[in-house]
Amino acid sequence: MFPDKPGQETKSPFRQQAYPWAGQQGGAAVNRPILLYFNELLDFKANLFSLNERVIEGLVGELNEFTSIKDHGYWLTLARINELALVCAGNYADNCEFSLVGDLLVNPRLVLVHVSGLNQPLTKKRHIPLSEQFQQGENDLHQVRQWLKRETRVEVKTEALLPELRKRLENSGHIPREYLDSVEQRKRRIADLIGFLASAGISDTVALHAWQKKASPADRVLLESNLCRFDFECFFEMGRLFREWAPNLPTSSDIFLTDGFRSSGFEA
Repeated sequence: MFPDKPGQETKSPFRQQAYPWAGQQGGAAVNRPILLYFNELLDFKANLFSLNERVIEGLVGELNEFTSIKDHGYWLTLARINELALVCAGNYADNCEFSLVGDLLVNPRLVLVHVSGLNQPLTKKRHIPLSEQFQQGENDLHQVRQWLKRETRVEVKTEALLPELRKRLENSGHIPREYLDSVEQRKRRIADLIGFLASAGISDTVALHAWQKKASPADRVLLESNLCRFDFECFFEMGRLFREWAPNLPTSSDIFLTDGFRSSGFEA
């Protein structure tokens, strides 16, 4: 289980006891120095002031561009980027940045609108409902909605970052189920916090500070218990494990380590 709070013991499902491959050849040898350098870069990004959706999306793009083989080192590095995204989303939720949280968790990054009679699709504006985007006048909203139902087809081209990363990690064959479960637990914690804040009528940081001034000690404790307060402990643990494995990167993406992870279990 990965910790939700600072100070809670971390036990990593990535820890394993043996290296089942020998040597390094071909693309893996090319990957090694690139991935080592890239993981050092990630370490410098591990602060809340450096993280946002654009930065994290850029890291994913750079990793894909400069690595030649999607071996275990690649997937562990992508999992570290996923950790950055989770910490970023949790921090947004703690500070009532609901739109930014939604962009990382659910709001697709690219949606195409296919209109009957047009050869090329149109791009949906990300934070505006389709009916408002196509609305021409103040009183034609109902007509626009009916037209959209009849004449358009919506295609999600690029989904939100966290769902995309989750699918890629799950389908990789390299990432243990315990870690994937911990990702979902933290995403649920973010959703629960948003629900808690909404039920308290807290819509932004200003409202949060005003609520805290008026709240009783018990209510402030309740709020604190619902905050995410995610830290970078898991991110740096995976970085340490990457550096242990880096000199022995697999020679092929066909070498899966899931059984090794499961046999070793959790170690402090």
